[in-house]
Amino acid sequence: MAGGDGPQIAGFPGPAFPRHGGGRSSWWARHRRSRALRLGLALTLCAVVGASVATALTTSAGTPNVAFLNLPLPRFSLSSLVPGGPRVSSVGLSDGSAVVLNFWGSWCPPCQAEMPALQAAHRELGRKVTFVGIDVQDTRHAAIALLRRVGVTYPSGFDASGAVDEEFDTNGTPATYFISHGRIIDLHPGGLTEGALLTAVRLLFGIT
Repeated sequence: MAGGDGPQIAGFPGPAFPRHGGGRSSWWARHRRSRALRLGLALTLCAVVGASVATALTTSAGTPNVAFLNLPLPRFSLSSLVPGGPRVSSVGLSDGSAVVLNFWGSWCPPCQAEMPALQAAHRELGRKVTFVGIDVQDTRHAAIALLRRVGVTYPSGFDASGAVDEEFDTNGTPATYFISHGRIIDLHPGGLTEGALLTAVRLLFGIT
């Protein structure tokens, strides 16, 4: 199935939309199934106990509560999708204690559907979490038009060739990586709702 073995539980809908050119074996593939099972169990527990889980997540903001993957961030540097904007790079993402990195394309219907939820979560969380997008195998005109239509205010890098997408081996878009201090701590292939995204941020980073 395109998009990998992502958790199919309430609030985490659907697989990723296949990217152009297909996938390849990844440096984190052996972790997918156990991570998906652990994330599914953790989020199910979160839904059951609700406020008790929120109370239990008392670590300092931006510090992962559970390191599901704890893998190094691939090195990359991309120009801004919007001309004149700041570059998007692995070095910049390593500075942040809590980062949500989303791979997307204007040609991808699930990405279009998901983007308002990402912007809403970004607006709600403010500076507590750094949101960054990477636009994959797209045209600037179409991609910028989508950003403007949704009202996206967080930055996106422009991966026209798909090279960075290949380094991460997303195996489809949308795909969202959760990063802390330069380490990938979790991945969700496929679209996210605002509620599911906020739950993941609370669970992984202890941030509300």
